[in-house]
Amino acid sequence: MLINCGIIGTTVNKTTLYWLPLIGLLLLGGCAARPPAVDAGTVCVAKTFTVTDAFEGARRGRCAAIGAANVRIDIRAEDDWVTNDSPWFAFKLTPSQPGVATVTMRYYGAAHRYWPKTSNDGITWTRLAEDRVGVSRNGKRAKLSVPLGDQPVWVAAQELITTPIYDAWTRRAASDSNIDSFLLGHSRKGRPIAGLDSNAAARDVLLIVGRQHPPEVSGAVAFFPFAETLFADSELARQFRSRFRIIAVPILNPDGVIAGHWRHNLGETDLNRDWGPFAQPETQAMQTLLDDLDASGAKIRMFADFHSTKRNLLYTQSAEFPTDPPGFTPTWLSNTEKRLGNYSFTNEAAPVSDQANSKNYMFKRYGIPAVTFEVGDETDRAATRAAAVVFAEELMKLLLSQDY
Repeated sequence: MLINCGIIGTTVNKTTLYWLPLIGLLLLGGCAARPPAVDAGTVCVAKTFTVTDAFEGARRGRCAAIGAANVRIDIRAEDDWVTNDSPWFAFKLTPSQPGVATVTMRYYGAAHRYWPKTSNDGITWTRLAEDRVGVSRNGKRAKLSVPLGDQPVWVAAQELITTPIYDAWTRRAASDSNIDSFLLGHSRKGRPIAGLDSNAAARDVLLIVGRQHPPEVSGAVAFFPFAETLFADSELARQFRSRFRIIAVPILNPDGVIAGHWRHNLGETDLNRDWGPFAQPETQAMQTLLDDLDASGAKIRMFADFHSTKRNLLYTQSAEFPTDPPGFTPTWLSNTEKRLGNYSFTNEAAPVSDQANSKNYMFKRYGIPAVTFEVGDETDRAATRAAAVVFAEELMKLLLSQDY
């Protein structure tokens, strides 16, 4: 039987009357069929808005319209073996009429972690209101109600701090502070990885690195003011730079950030498990930098790697693994804590392990204080920035007090 979604003819007989209820059901199903689900990279169309992912940092996944103002999207990692529970999402809703967009996210291989943020320009972000987010008991689904006006709305797990922002920040820092920028190397995709370098003639070096893991935005929120404090035109910073060389690498995994990855680079690798193997071009660039510093007679005195987790903490070496100088990190953190107000953090001192992360590698190679600086996913951003300044100031003071 062919079903015509036009007007049913007026001539009926007993057979037609018998089949009318079934025909009606078929018509309801056939004529009101939903649009098919579409894969990432294809515009997902509901009646009142569309969902797109054509921008840096986007991750939307397969999408299906399940109502006039309701879509379902599937959130999956970039690779099947991503083990970290960091389910990143980022997409843009473009309204055809004002209203409320209902977006149901289904997580695969992870549970809901990040509180959704929204933006009307992709730059300024706010947390979605508490009453507009519902999460299932097992965390495998999250339902968002996003108000729509007449402008597009970006929705993301965290603020989008993408490569143009890093590029602009690096240029400004180099210009404002008279600091040299340099090309550390290239990503697997061939994208440049930039660094900042001050007082290259100095023997003693402070090395800081950021954004090995793409979703870890709160770590970037701390990295920027931390580095800016080191490069500032303050008496303390000028004194520090007259004695110490500062090398800063703001974003080591640009490919992963651009692609909206949960964890990996484009080589299906967690870069912070590749210090030692150095199998990826991004970490190979760091290895070359370290080898060049060693060959020049430079001495790395302190290393910090900026990340995000569910609360504020620093991963450090426990007492049975003394650093050079001994007791440096606990003293630094104690001095910092005395100056901080409501910004709380913990020192997660632990034995050095065989895990090939940057902290373990730098300690094993140099015996120096090596720290993974973790900022909570939802830690207040203003508090994070203010605390980063204090951490940097106290670090400079303590390093300057050492007799190297």
